[in-house]
Amino acid sequence: MLSVVGIGPGSLDLMTERARARILRADVIMGNVRYIELIKDVIPASAEVVIGRMGTEVERAKKAVELGQYKDVVLVSGGDAGIYGMAGLAIEVAADSDTKLEIVPGITAASASAALLGAPISNDFAVVSLSDLLVPWSEIERKLEGLAQMDIAVVVYNPKSKNRTVQLEKTCGIFMQFRDRKTIVGIVRNAEREGCEIEITRLEDLPAFYRRIDMSTTIIIGCSGTKILGGRMVTRRGYETKYDYETGNGNADDIAAGYVEAGNRVWEKSKAIVRDIVSKYPGSLSDIEKRVAGRVVFANADPSFLDLLVFNHHPVETGIRCIKKGKTIITDIEMVKAGISKKYRKNVQCFVNAPNAMEIAKREGLTRTAAGIRLAKELIPSNVVVIGNAPSACQEICALVEEGDVKPALIVATPVGFVNAAEMKEKILSMDNIPCIVIRGPRGGTPSAVAIINELVELGNR
Repeated sequence: MLSVVGIGPGSLDLMTERARARILRADVIMGNVRYIELIKDVIPASAEVVIGRMGTEVERAKKAVELGQYKDVVLVSGGDAGIYGMAGLAIEVAADSDTKLEIVPGITAASASAALLGAPISNDFAVVSLSDLLVPWSEIERKLEGLAQMDIAVVVYNPKSKNRTVQLEKTCGIFMQFRDRKTIVGIVRNAEREGCEIEITRLEDLPAFYRRIDMSTTIIIGCSGTKILGGRMVTRRGYETKYDYETGNGNADDIAAGYVEAGNRVWEKSKAIVRDIVSKYPGSLSDIEKRVAGRVVFANADPSFLDLLVFNHHPVETGIRCIKKGKTIITDIEMVKAGISKKYRKNVQCFVNAPNAMEIAKREGLTRTAAGIRLAKELIPSNVVVIGNAPSACQEICALVEEGDVKPALIVATPVGFVNAAEMKEKILSMDNIPCIVIRGPRGGTPSAVAIINELVELGNR
C-alpha cells in the first residue's frame, strides 16, 4: 500500500488525523529532508526512513511504488500532496503497477497563509507557481497576464530562489500593468513554521520586500474586493450588500434599496465637489474639456490629474463625433474594454487575447498588448484607440502612425508606469494633426482611460 500524504504547512497540530495515522502505521517513510525534519516527532521508531533530495522526485516515486507492493509506504509531501506535490507524479508512475495507492489531503500553503493574513481567498481565486524548472517561463508568463486581468485574488507559490531572482520582479510588473497599484498584497514566509513572518502591503510596495522573499514564501495578490479590515486582509464575497450587519438580518430587497439610495446621495455629493474643483481650476479648458477632466478627477479622487491632462487638436469634439457615428474603439487590454459603458461596448474591440497575438509577440519580440495593437492595424484608421495601461501599446501605435498607413481618429493614452510610459505619451502628443487626450508622466491607468471614454459616450449620446 502506498499512501501519498500531505503533511500540511509544517505545524504538527495542522496535520490531519488521517495523515498522522498513515505515518504511525508505515513500514517505510519517504520524503525530502525538509519534510522529514518537520514530521520527525511523529515518525515511529520501527519505520525505515528514506530521505531524498530536490531533483530526485521521479526516482523517489518509482521506489515508493515498488516498495508499496508489499509494504505500507508513506510518501510525504508538504502542504497538500495534490497541489504542486507528489500525488500527480506518484499516479503517473503507478499507472501500470499493481500497487494500491491513496492520496491523503493536507492543508496547503495557500490556505495556511490565507488564515494568517485573514481571509484573502474567501471568494474566487487562483494559484500559480513561479518555478520554471518543469514549466517554461513563457507559459507561466502567459498565465500571469491572464490572471492579472481577472478580478480575482491570486496566490503565488515558489516566488524566488537562489537561482531564480527575476521571475518575481516580472510578475510584479505584469500585475502593475493590469491592476491598481494600491491593490492589497499579503506576504507570508514560513507559514506555520519556526520563523513565520507576516506582512500586508500594497502592490506598488511589493519590491521593497524582494530581499526577504524566498521559496518558503507565499504571496497573495488581492483584487478589487480585497480590503484591510481590523488589520486583516479580507476579500469580500458580497454579504455587505445584502445584509444589515447591525441587525444580522432584514429584508434583502429593502436593504439593497437603501444602499442604492445612499449610494446615489454619495455619488451626487461627490460630483458636486468635483464640479467645484474643476470650476476653480486656473488652467485653460473648454467647457466640454472640463467635463472630461472632471470625470478623471472623480475616477481617481485626485484633483492633481487636472495638471496632467492634455487635450490636443480638439479631441473631445472629435470623440463626440466618433461616438455619434458609432466608430469602433480599440483598447489595449480587456479590463479597459470591460469598463466602457454598456451603451457602447458592442463597438469596442480588444485583440490582446486573440489566438495569434502570442505568436506575433514571440516572433517579433513584442508584448502581447503591442501585438494586439498590431493585429488591429487595418481597423485603426478613422477609429478610436484607447491605451489604458501598456506603454508598449503606445509605442506600437506610434510606430504604425510613423509608417504612414495608419491614422486613428482619436488616441486616448493613459498608460501607467515608470518605464517608457511618460516618454511614449509625449511622443503621442508630438504627432501632427492626430487628436489625443493624454495624461502626462508615469501616472494614469485603466480608471482614467475608462473615465475619459465613458464621458465621451455620455456627451455623444446627449
